[in-house]
Formats: sequence, C-alpha cells, structure tokens
Amino acid sequence: MPKKMTVALALCAALALSGCSSTQAQMPQDQTHKKAAEATASPSPSESARQLTTAEVATTAGAVLATELGFPNSAKIQGKDLEALATPPTDTLKDIVVLPAQCSAPINDLNWSPVQLGTESARTDFTNANQSITGSVEVAKLGANGAAAVDSHNKNVRTIVEQCKSAKLNGMDYTETLKFSDPQVDSVDSALYYSRDGQYAQNSLVLIKKTKQYAVMVSFVAGSSLADEKFNKVATSVMDAAIAQLP
Repeated sequence: MPKKMTVALALCAALALSGCSSTQAQMPQDQTHKKAAEATASPSPSESARQLTTAEVATTAGAVLATELGFPNSAKIQGKDLEALATPPTDTLKDIVVLPAQCSAPINDLNWSPVQLGTESARTDFTNANQSITGSVEVAKLGANGAAAVDSHNKNVRTIVEQCKSAKLNGMDYTETLKFSDPQVDSVDSALYYSRDGQYAQNSLVLIKKTKQYAVMVSFVAGSSLADEKFNKVATSVMDAAIAQLP
C-alpha cells in the first residue's frame, strides 16, 4: 500500500507492492495496507516508554503481540514516510470508471487512515517469516475534529458493505473487480473484508475502533484469502493490545 514500500499503502497492491506502474499507482490502494518487506527488526526493547508518545507506545504494544502471534518482523513507519502517509492522496480514481457509479466516493475513501488526522500518530507494520501476509497497527489522537472524521469514514465503510458488495473499476488499460463483505467482528466500530482480482490480486482485512481520545486501525493484506476467523482473532488481539495502552 510503492516506490518505497513504506509510503504507498492503500488500494495498488493494496492495497500493494513495489513495482506498480504510474497508472496503477493512482488506484485507491488501501493506503492502510503496507508491505514491511524492508523491515526485519522487531520493536526495540531499548526504547523506554518515556521516549515514546502515547500513540507509539500503543503501536509498539500491538506489534509486540503480533510477534507472539506469528509476525516477528516489524518496522516503525516514521519520519518522512509517516508524513507521506499523513497526506491524503489525490486523484486516486482519475480516469477510472467505477461501476456502480455511486460506489466511487466510498471506495475512494478506502485511502483514509487515522494518521491523516494530522495529530499525534504512529504506525508499525509487521510480517510473518515468509512475508506472505503483512499487517499494520496505526494509532492517532482524535484532536478537535478527529471523531467526526472517523465516523465519516466508518459510514462510508457501511455504505460499501451494504451497497457495493461487488464493484468494477475500469481504467484506460486495465480492469479489475473488488468484492466487499462484513467480516463480522463485533468488538470494533468498523470492519471490512475485501478482495481484488487482476494483476495485483489481493485480500484485505481492515478493523477500526475509536476510544475517547484515539483512533486505532489494524489491517492485514495477503495474496491468499484472509476470510478465516483466525485472522479476525489475530487482528482484534493486536487492536486490544494497542488500546490497552491508551488513556
């Protein structure tokens, strides 16, 4: 979800991976999902809680639990990479026809993630040993207008699940179909499972939950199906670990 895989997360290989063409990079890529392919280091035990922001403490806790659940390789997204993710992408659906047409706006909103709130934020990506599945945990402080922004995104997710179970994206030189469903995760505010076919076939699971002061997002992306309850449990466990560190 990239030239430098820590920057372009949302719907081109997910949505993905490196090597997307300039045209394909305009696809909503699920900027929420990213490959931690350049990362092999686990959260550093040398970082004391006093040196970390609350958001960083939360994402570190989520990544540590992910290590215990089979995702030992992780990378903190920071500096310019985090700044890039905080900038909402533009023209992601330029020259792309979405059918049904009413699904265009909510699908474009898949490029949203909490870091775009422009507040205190942190993100850590993690992957398993063979890097066939990549996950991420992202935390951002709500700030003045954050709650409304999260609610707006969650509303778009509900629209997708209810009205856009299958959508076709037609570009000048490609076409692909996105299929969406509700993964039935009751403990979160927003849950979305979707797959995309075509050259960058991919499957994604995205969970979002809001606390009094923060928004938390946990996501997974893989080339194979994630439609299994065990992935829901891993995702919710990582989210619970992050939320447990928040005020």
